[in-house]
Amino acid sequence: MKISPWISAALVAALFVTGPLAPMAAFAQAPQAAPPVGPPLTSQRPGQEPMPVDPVEKMLMPAVEPIGNKEPTQGDATAAGFLNVVYVPGKAIICTAGVLTSTVLMLLTFGSAYRAARSVFLEGCGAPWALTADYVSGKIPGPGDSGYDPTGSY
Repeated sequence: MKISPWISAALVAALFVTGPLAPMAAFAQAPQAAPPVGPPLTSQRPGQEPMPVDPVEKMLMPAVEPIGNKEPTQGDATAAGFLNVVYVPGKAIICTAGVLTSTVLMLLTFGSAYRAARSVFLEGCGAPWALTADYVSGKIPGPGDSGYDPTGSY
């Protein structure tokens, strides 16, 4: 049985219109409705101050209160000891990589990229080399904290 190319083309077009292109066709044919009317903006009664129906403050997440006491505890000292098991060797590896990268950068740019080389060096070799309870408790700010000084001059 021989199928005409026109019948094949009509079948493919019908499949496209009813398949992946169906949402486009339905959207083009649907009448545009008026936007829904929302609730009143205020629940004001005569002689009363205007009060919002749904205040923004109720929709926001509650603010996290900052920790007021940042004095180190015995738990912070214990945590610092455990963290140093990974931190000190990692710091040595990162510092070595920073020294090598800074040296290569200075050689490739004939010393013109000294600011970038210094930044790479300080990122790996800057203080602290060992964590203390002050760092773990947040008494001394770390990376990402406000007041953080990457040169380590505390």
